[in-house]
Amino acid sequence: MGKVVEFTRVNGPQGPTSSASGRAGAKPLWRHALGEVLRGERLEQERILTEVAATAGVSPQYLSEVERGRKEPSSEVLGSVAEALGLDLVDVVERVGLLLGERREAERREAERREVVRIETSLAFRADAVEPGGLHAPAGPSAYLLAA
Repeated sequence: MGKVVEFTRVNGPQGPTSSASGRAGAKPLWRHALGEVLRGERLEQERILTEVAATAGVSPQYLSEVERGRKEPSSEVLGSVAEALGLDLVDVVERVGLLLGERREAERREAERREVVRIETSLAFRADAVEPGGLHAPAGPSAYLLAA
């Protein structure tokens, strides 16, 4: 029988089936955040992909790949897409920076939360292992067999 290969679950902005964020625990990439910003702006303007792509002078397939974080556009293409959306390049860069900063802060808070849980769990385990009269082993199935 062949080797089983487990695929990593991907969590993105639209839920577990999106590939925009990469694997869990991975640092967010520029192209993923860029795609979210561009798609978010396009959807907020209630414009369709083909219209924005035509205005920017790129194929709809390419723009779709950029929005999904699959392709990293050149500065010229990025400038054209930003202009097609009525944005300056600096606005796009600023939004991407803010999004990445928010993600970094969320990761920091999550790491702190996990550490607190780890410490609390460790302290709770130690408290359960000590009785006022001294140390004792937790009663498992073997303890009941010996008492019978």
